[in-house]
Amino acid sequence: MKPDEQAFLTEVKQRLDDHVNDMDPLTAARLQAARKAALQGKSRRTIGWLPVTGFATAAVMLLAIALWYQGNSAPSAQFNEDWELLASGDELELIEELEFYNWLELMHGES
Repeated sequence: MKPDEQAFLTEVKQRLDDHVNDMDPLTAARLQAARKAALQGKSRRTIGWLPVTGFATAAVMLLAIALWYQGNSAPSAQFNEDWELLASGDELELIEELEFYNWLELMHGES
């Protein structure tokens, strides 16, 4: 941390501490009570809603996947061929030079 940043932070802390020291005891007690209530309420609420939101997210994902599979019930033959090629691992050079093979197919198809 730079020396001027440290000096700035020290000055800000000193001013905040001065404001706290000048505060009347009733206001300080009310602020402390509000701070405690906010911290306790937040931790309880977050823990309570976390499982519910997790289950809701999982249900939405499951529904989305089910609808997607329903629309694409039978994978295309091209997809099956591509998957078999990737799974075999034998002819990966073909994938690396796909543009050349596409060009070759276009040239061969035109003649």
